[in-house]
Amino acid sequence: MSSDPGTSRTPAARLAYIISAYKLPDQLTRLVRRLDTETASFFVHVDRKTDDATYRRMAEPLSGLDNVHLLERHRCHYGGFGHVEATVKGIRELFRRGIPFDHVLLLTGQDYPIASNRRIGAFFREHEGLSFMTHFPLPSDEWQGGGMDRIESWHVRFGSHYYRIPGGSGRLGRRFPAGLRPFGGSAYWCLSRECTEVVHQFLEDTPSYVRFFRFVNVPDEIFFQTILLNSPLRDAVLNDDLRHLEWRRPEVAGGPAVLGRPDFERIMGSGKLFARKFDTSQDAEILDLIDEAIGAG
Repeated sequence: MSSDPGTSRTPAARLAYIISAYKLPDQLTRLVRRLDTETASFFVHVDRKTDDATYRRMAEPLSGLDNVHLLERHRCHYGGFGHVEATVKGIRELFRRGIPFDHVLLLTGQDYPIASNRRIGAFFREHEGLSFMTHFPLPSDEWQGGGMDRIESWHVRFGSHYYRIPGGSGRLGRRFPAGLRPFGGSAYWCLSRECTEVVHQFLEDTPSYVRFFRFVNVPDEIFFQTILLNSPLRDAVLNDDLRHLEWRRPEVAGGPAVLGRPDFERIMGSGKLFARKFDTSQDAEILDLIDEAIGAG
């Protein structure tokens, strides 16, 4: 294969990015422009809790790009269904518009590529038909208590208020959708077109699945894994989300660390395609270093 994308006969990878964001407008714009290619498309959801001035600063730079689509906004609360709903909106809009794609990549506005567009495109061309998503069956030692309370209890949210109602085996019992075994994993993934079609069709055919997951705790870490690991395409889902994250730091219990300049060598040595999370209000230099390392291609 020629290293010059202008002379290569290999078709360019058609990548669709679904991005969930709620702050840092300039960083969101930078992410989209960094990933933008002739065959990329973007579906951006901005949390309805984000104030109007910040939203305008996000929307205005992106509205002039024909391949960027701003999704109808709704509120996303930590641990709630809103994050799943944003992703489902992106998938449905992708199919509604009939945009050609080979893979769908789910990102946040605080992700950033740590590989060039050329390398990202080549990777997905070489792995056509394969999806990348961390996964494990539940219950699992990966999660406190095996993770089953997320499913078996009722988790109810009214705005910022959260209530847990134990399900038990009586009248309030919660039965997992029939015929499915629950799986968990990372909330962010890269799905092949075939797997995306399976998800889309399953949701069209099974509205009760969505109703059940509206009362699951942190459903974005279970919702998509369960659909695909119970599908005929389960063997095409590789147990890797292609991201570099750093979780276990004392100052960031409960969430991934904000990466900065001291993390640069580990980030670039990870062999992954993306890293999370970044915050240019805390460290803007790290993204400059990454851009310099991966180049313009």
